[in-house]
Parts: sequence; structure tokens; C-alpha cells
Amino acid sequence: MASGAHSDAQLNVGLLYDIGQGVAEDPVRAVNWYRQSAELGHAAAQYNLGLMYVTGRGIEQDIAQARFWFSQAAGQGLQQARAMFPESGGKSAIDAAGAGAIEDNDFIRSLSGASTGTAWPVAANYAVTSHHVVEGNDEVMLYDAYGLQLRATVVLRDSVHDIALLRTSDEGGLPPALPLSRVPGRLGSKVFTLGFPRVDILGRTPKLAEGIISSVNGYRDNPANYQTSVQIQPGNSGGPLLNTAGEVVGIVSSMLGIVRGSAEPVTMASISYAVKIEVLLSLLQSLPLQAIMTETRAGSTAPLADLAERVQSSVLLVVAAD
Repeated sequence: MASGAHSDAQLNVGLLYDIGQGVAEDPVRAVNWYRQSAELGHAAAQYNLGLMYVTGRGIEQDIAQARFWFSQAAGQGLQQARAMFPESGGKSAIDAAGAGAIEDNDFIRSLSGASTGTAWPVAANYAVTSHHVVEGNDEVMLYDAYGLQLRATVVLRDSVHDIALLRTSDEGGLPPALPLSRVPGRLGSKVFTLGFPRVDILGRTPKLAEGIISSVNGYRDNPANYQTSVQIQPGNSGGPLLNTAGEVVGIVSSMLGIVRGSAEPVTMASISYAVKIEVLLSLLQSLPLQAIMTETRAGSTAPLADLAERVQSSVLLVVAAD
């Protein structure tokens, strides 16, 4: 077995134990598998191992070790790892993550057994997320970036396209709706998302990831999806995929994990998928007319930092408890 495929397999086993998918959640075993993959030079495993050291999950907290593994991953160009270091002085995201892990312990414990994801307002009293985030739940809780919580009801499900619409009863409780692009995304165009990946480790502030539309069709050329290079993690599902004008062009849905073929299984770390906004626009036709008419409009193209500032108050953490 080639060392690259071997480290991919070790990373995937670590992920399964980390999030409890198909096996009982076991952070100690997750650390062990991450370490084996990280020592073979796998950037994603190095990053995940750094996260475990930051929070002391599955291993004793050690910020120095976290910095070491993040720096290894950052040296290989992993975007999330680079984001853990300040651009010019100040408190690093590593320190903030470590502090947040302690300060938010009660909230993190309350997420045990719950499904989490990202949502965003699409019209007055309506928000959108991924169907798989809220599957099996009629009601969910929404949290904005400032901790304000709202109860929402799942009013429409599209399991085929992995979309769910949520409605809040609190008039005016949702932040401003995000504008929807009326122009399809183009191959090679820049896109970004804001969401809540791995809240249990990274905390409740929105996290940004950027990339390009790398294909105008999704998995196995699914015409309803885009393929992107935006690096996402569990918790990003349901988040908005935005263009450089701050308009939503898609709904973040999934990342490509284990790929099996004639060769050894491999992990495609920089491939993710988003449902095209045209699918959502069709779904919105079932909403009341007045809800559609409250949709906001985007401004002109702006620097990424300005766009992030404009959008971040409108992304919401979704918590769907079993």
C-alpha cells in the first residue's frame, strides 16, 4: 500500500472515531489514528491532531503541540491551519479556540447526541439549511453569532436535493435575509462560505472558507450541484455558498470523503459540493408571496473581508436534538 493511501485510510478511521460515525465515538482512538496519519505527513490529519491538542479532547491539552501540528499542516498549504495563526500580532485562533473550549463547556455538553449545521435567512421568518442536518426533527434551535436563540419549525423538506426550510414564529427575530444570485455560478469563479464547522472544537463564532467553483456539475456530474474547492467540515452543511458580490449561489451540502476505485481508497480533502441556488428558488415558490418579496438585494463586488463582515450576522448555528 502506498504511504499516501495508507495515511488517507488512517485519517478516515480517525474521523469515524472522532465523530462517532459507524462506530462508538472514541476521541482517544481518534487521536491515535490521526497521529499515525499525521506522522506520515497528511496535512488534514496534522490539522485534526492539532485541534485535539487545543481542546484536550482524547489527550491532555497541550497548546505547544497544537501549534506544532498546525504549523506542519499550514506549511503544506492547508487553509484552515493557516487561519489558526494571526496575520500580524495579537491573539491567535489557537489561543482563542483553547479558551473557548473551556468557556463553552456547558454548551458543548448540551450538544451531545445532537446534529449541528448552518442556516441562513432566505425571507422574513424563513431560513434554509440542509435536510440531513434536521432529518428526524420537527423543531430545531437557531443561534446567531451573538448567542441569541430562536426556535424554528421544519416546514418543508426536500430530501432528494438535501434542502430544508425552517420557519420561526418570532416576527422580526431573524437577521437580514441573504440575497440570492439570479446568475448561475461560472466555472473558476471565486466563492466562499461562512458557517459553524466543528462547534465542539472551534467554538460558536462563524468560520470562513474560500475557494472556486471547480465544476458546474456535482458528484458523478449531478447537474443540481456545484463542485467546489472550498474546504468544509461537519457543521458547514446548510451554509450559504456566496459569490464576490455577496449573493448566495448555492447551499453547502457535503464534502467528498473516502473514494474507492480500482486503486486504494483515498480522501479528497479539497472537494466539496453545494446545491445550486436555482433548486432553492424553485422550492421557494411554495412559500407565501409576501415572504418571497422581503428578500434583500446584494451590493456590488467587494473585498472578501468586507463581504464577510456583511454576511456574518446572517449565518445561524442549527442544533437539532434527537
